Amino acid sequence: MTGPERGYRRLLHAYPAWYRRERGEEMLDTLLTAAPHGRTWPSLRDSGALILGGLRVRAGQNRRLTTAANLRLAVLFGVALWLTGQAADNLALAGLGWLHGIQPAQYFAFAAVRALVILAAVGAACFAPRPVVAAVCLIAIAVIVLIAVHTYAYLWWLLGEPVLLAVLTLLARGKERMPRYWLWLLGVELAVQTLIWFMIQPQFFLSGALSDLPWVVLAAVVLWAVVDARPAIAVGVCAAMQIIPVVTGGGYGIQFGFGFGTQFGGGHGFLWPLACVLALVMTLRLRRQAVL
Repeated sequence: MTGPERGYRRLLHAYPAWYRRERGEEMLDTLLTAAPHGRTWPSLRDSGALILGGLRVRAGQNRRLTTAANLRLAVLFGVALWLTGQAADNLALAGLGWLHGIQPAQYFAFAAVRALVILAAVGAACFAPRPVVAAVCLIAIAVIVLIAVHTYAYLWWLLGEPVLLAVLTLLARGKERMPRYWLWLLGVELAVQTLIWFMIQPQFFLSGALSDLPWVVLAAVVLWAVVDARPAIAVGVCAAMQIIPVVTGGGYGIQFGFGFGTQFGGGHGFLWPLACVLALVMTLRLRRQAVL
């Protein structure tokens, strides 16, 4: 493989996979034929044109769906983000209980079970057929309710996770599925929300990086909105749902999502309303998604 061919193939990844399958080889042949003799790498002009063209094609993908369908997928992703954060909280709680030998151990075992059934429901919503999603979510709801009754938990446990799992089931009934390239945000949520529990110690070496991560994620979804506004809407939806633990007595502050626990007016507290406003603005952008 020559230098120009290798470079053009890399640049063609700016286009969606389906577009590369249909037209990738044709475009590559045209580019190699037009390339000046002796050039070892694509020119800046060709590189910029390919990247811009790929963004235009990716931005136009959402136009195949109605605004209602795009909003359903965005809200579905927001609910999945929120539930992933709850699963991460429970995993971290179970891990800390096991590491420090805190008693009674059964409560930390219950936390691990809650985390696993929530993650199973989110995974089903991302990959499984609709009947499987409904069955897994129903099992998860039953398990969480039984644990709540057994442990005399907050009303929040009955009005939070079970209700959102039911919403997840309803939203997943649509024909369209969430794009796979969104799923990296779920991984970020799971990893950061788990690590945040270990930031109690000031000397924790990732404390500074994790405390600044809200800005990184917010900037990422804003830039991403050039191609796809729906993840930004999902982050706003996830942020808005952080008020549920407060009004149901299950928490004392609001979490922005992505592990950013905060009280009103402290730390990154202003990011919560900012993310909600962002979701509203990006909802309007869905109608003009192909305009760069």
